Amino acid sequence: MTFSIRWAATALLSSAAVTVLSPSAAEAVVISVGGSFYDVSVLESSFDNASHLFATLPAGQMPWWGDEDLAYQVATEVSNQLGDGPNTGYGPVFAYALSGTQIVGVLQNTSDPLDAINDTFATATPVQYAVASAPATAPASVPGPLPLFGAAAALGWSRQLRRRLLEG
Repeated sequence: MTFSIRWAATALLSSAAVTVLSPSAAEAVVISVGGSFYDVSVLESSFDNASHLFATLPAGQMPWWGDEDLAYQVATEVSNQLGDGPNTGYGPVFAYALSGTQIVGVLQNTSDPLDAINDTFATATPVQYAVASAPATAPASVPGPLPLFGAAAALGWSRQLRRRLLEG
């Protein structure tokens, strides 16, 4: 009787711990550009209201500004992780140029990494832009909790087997 209660309690606590320790959806994606790391997230604003972000580094927050190829590379790498942008099925705008009163940017298909489009948006129109916050530190490699639970379970089973062998 004691064994089944312990077993049930261990199973319940293990499943609760797995649920609590599972990773949740990230609000930003960490990328590496030119040897520096950035947290890329989405900002809904117009160019007119956030023009300070549309500049070259270090003043701005778009390391791909002025570089169409880099905008494509970054969009391909992270847009499916950031969700839909202004066009359904496409990620946020990775703006890279200003053409008169239009912002030019790359939008990546969130389900097909080979499908990217260039689009333009009026500078006064609020759009979901990808922005990079100040350089972040490199993402840490953190081991998942499941190997620890597996090792604990194996140890428990081996102890139990040893006890049975010694008793019998």
